[in-house]
Amino acid sequence: MKQHFILLLIFLFFTVCAFSQTVEGYVKDAATDEVLTGTSVYYKDKGDMVAVLTDVKGYYKINVPDGGTILYYSYLGYEPETHPLVVRKGQTLQLDMYLKVQTELMKEVVVSAGRFDQKLSEITVSMEVLKADQIAKQNATDLSVVLNTLPGVDVTDKQPSIRGGSGWTYGVGSRSLVLVDGMSILTPAVGEINWNLIPMENVEQVEVLKGASSVLYGSSALNGLINVRTSRPGLTPKTRLNMFQGTYMDPKNESYVWWDKNFWQEGKFPVVPLFRRNLLSGIRNPIYTGVDVSHTRRIGDFDVSAGLDLYTDEGYRQDNFNQRVRIGGNLTYHDPNVEGLSYGLNANILSNKYSGFFIWRSANEPYMQSPMSNMGREGNMFYVDPFLNYFNSEKNTVHRLKGRYFYKSDQIVSNPTDKSLADILGNMGYDYTKTSELAGIIQDPQSILPAFTPYLNPLDISGLVKGVESLGKYYFPKATAPDIVDLMSFITNRMPIPDDPTEMISWINNAVDPAPKTSPADHTYSAYLDYQFSKKWNDIQFTTGTTYEHTANQSAVTGDHASDNIALFFQYDQKLFDKLNVSAGMRLEYYRVDSLYKEAETDIFGLDMPFKPVFRAGLNYELAEYTFLRASFGQGYRYPSITEKFVYKDIGGVAAYPNKDLKPESGFNAELGIKQGYKVGNFMGYLDVAGFYTYYKDMIEFQFGAFNTTTFDYIDNIGEMVGDILVGQIPGLGTRFANVSRAKIYGLDMSVMGMWKISPSTQMTYNVGYTYIEPIDADWKETQEDEAAHPDKIKEKSNDSKYLKYRQKHTVKGVFDFQWNRLTVGTNLTYKSKTLAVDYFMVDERTTQPSFSDEVMDVVRSIIFPGLHDYWEAHNTGYFAMDGRIGVEVTKKIQFWVMMNNLWNKEYTLRPMDVSAPRTLILQMNAKF
Repeated sequence: MKQHFILLLIFLFFTVCAFSQTVEGYVKDAATDEVLTGTSVYYKDKGDMVAVLTDVKGYYKINVPDGGTILYYSYLGYEPETHPLVVRKGQTLQLDMYLKVQTELMKEVVVSAGRFDQKLSEITVSMEVLKADQIAKQNATDLSVVLNTLPGVDVTDKQPSIRGGSGWTYGVGSRSLVLVDGMSILTPAVGEINWNLIPMENVEQVEVLKGASSVLYGSSALNGLINVRTSRPGLTPKTRLNMFQGTYMDPKNESYVWWDKNFWQEGKFPVVPLFRRNLLSGIRNPIYTGVDVSHTRRIGDFDVSAGLDLYTDEGYRQDNFNQRVRIGGNLTYHDPNVEGLSYGLNANILSNKYSGFFIWRSANEPYMQSPMSNMGREGNMFYVDPFLNYFNSEKNTVHRLKGRYFYKSDQIVSNPTDKSLADILGNMGYDYTKTSELAGIIQDPQSILPAFTPYLNPLDISGLVKGVESLGKYYFPKATAPDIVDLMSFITNRMPIPDDPTEMISWINNAVDPAPKTSPADHTYSAYLDYQFSKKWNDIQFTTGTTYEHTANQSAVTGDHASDNIALFFQYDQKLFDKLNVSAGMRLEYYRVDSLYKEAETDIFGLDMPFKPVFRAGLNYELAEYTFLRASFGQGYRYPSITEKFVYKDIGGVAAYPNKDLKPESGFNAELGIKQGYKVGNFMGYLDVAGFYTYYKDMIEFQFGAFNTTTFDYIDNIGEMVGDILVGQIPGLGTRFANVSRAKIYGLDMSVMGMWKISPSTQMTYNVGYTYIEPIDADWKETQEDEAAHPDKIKEKSNDSKYLKYRQKHTVKGVFDFQWNRLTVGTNLTYKSKTLAVDYFMVDERTTQPSFSDEVMDVVRSIIFPGLHDYWEAHNTGYFAMDGRIGVEVTKKIQFWVMMNNLWNKEYTLRPMDVSAPRTLILQMNAKF
């Protein structure tokens, strides 16, 4: 009986197998015939989804019910396809599917908004998308260049700002998070964006999410998110090569030129571009050169990609250079024994030598850096990112595990002046017979106070200034303000004179031929782990996860500090009535620095909880075909980086001072928007309009001014400054980060993107945007009242307006490209209105009767920032700039470009002493093999 039962079971098994229905085949790219690994193939059965993924060969096999069925094919970046079919009992159907690359802008697929694939038209927040070809035609030396062409996005001094969310912080403590394949490239401990780390040679798509994104991505996404997605290998090996060379032309004002035909041969310049000594030796102007190469391929069950980037920029401003060598790649293994499982690692190594530009020497020499801020950096960094992904097609679940180990070592190398002491004194007309007399004053500064006593009680600023000028002309009859700064910088860096006679020879040699001054190297270590789980039920998507990061910073100057960050996040997304997309999320974040600081402490019903909760919610409703309304609200939160709290860099000149009491900043962003697709004749694309409101509490700003060099306190009144000087405590010039105010930023952001299909071989693409912002300092009235009550107080900003510093109200941008057969002609257009306010320590824009403190500050500015007031008054009027380019596709694989940036050679500035690059000629070659 038992044997009969077993035979019956075997018979039933084979009967079921014989009458099961199967569809199998391959999914490929319709244009290249390349297989598409990981394509989702599914059908719906009584409301449930049954799905499989194609394997590394693009093959799929799925069991379907008998009778009529609709198969769906979905792959990121491709048009989704549906295929209705009828399968009889027991039938096996061979069905290959060819997918087309996504071309309709309204169906663009993005991942940044919710950490899963979504159509651009259905997300609940504003987003801009850049494709690889858009980046290539901009000759983007780094990503910040092309981001500046996007509506609502600005990058100043490498610091991104979305809709006016950030002012000027000189790169440190970014409010906009930058990711590469979902992993942050913000430097741990510093919080700066190192644009040199982004693999431009292998970028597939860039997604810019506007508005607070802290729920899914954490602290630094307070103002928005920039996610760079790299291209993935296929069966066909691909190699991309990009070579370019740019030449900075002469500015309109020829007096700015500091170079000559042999300037690079003298050996005084920190970097030498590729081919500079041979092929490009005849070019007398500063240049930059670069070579990018990448290779991707699939080898068996492995995806392999590798890239190399070489870039050197001499800089149009003296001692403002950049040199990088970056090597990186990815290795992914698709496990053939476990469907949906893949794992591997990403790695990147960067060697970098660079210097920014902070303060000019004078308004007559805006391309020459002040010796007080002439600091370069040298360093190396690398990271290794192991990861594991598992997609369970039966349960519709995804597990993602990502880790990172990061290390960075860098040091400041100061070259405060390339002039010797003899050169400086010679320029100032110094009489060497008065050396012993001057040395006595240096050793005892208070010895000259009696000469100024008549001007001190009561204080007579004009008399005091005349007395100082008289004393200066006595010793230095030919001195100009820049010469005085040269001498101040030299003294700061080379003094004191050694007491030990055996060290005098070394000191004298250094005074005659100054050597660079190097600070001790800083070391940063970071370990990061991110786990994400998501599950889909029909039209419901649930995402949750946790992150942990430990950062250690070792510095001989600031001391050793460490931080820990732990977060837990949840996100719920659902589509209702096939029209309405609903999204909601929450994040709990814990952060501490060392053992004494609980940065994320929150008062909840009277209890101090050691974490910070943030929330977001959004709606997107399809009002009509190609018409989508959206509304969103998101809280943001950003804790200050270790550098912002503890930085202390003082190797002469302008210093950076710590602020241990710096608090986290928080806020929220709300917006209402509409995305409208259109097709009028041969025009097609979409219009996007959004009104937004952003609020910040305890906003962190860059504070520039005078500081007590012992306590590091900010000196906010003239009386304190004069008092310190009288007792021999000379204030330090520098910067620090401080919680300065509450802020309200609201406005309108609109853009039109699309294509005009003129003929089968002729088309024009365009992206035009306008952004209007009202960046209001919510505490401006209280600040004015306080300044009025204390006339000796050093003011916060350059005018009495209600506006935040370093913002512009109106911005218009346009990118146009006309393509005819193999020829492309394009242009970038930018208009910006005037900068609303800057630091008072730099510029005083008030027209009222100057107070006592104003008079003193005018004297300080005239020495440290020669000519800045008049220059800013003349040039802070808004500007219009234009770039042009012509590209020729020689073959399907090789393209040449000739570009001219700043076509009309405009001279403009967005912040004091940061003058735009002159007209720049660029030659570029792109090749794909």
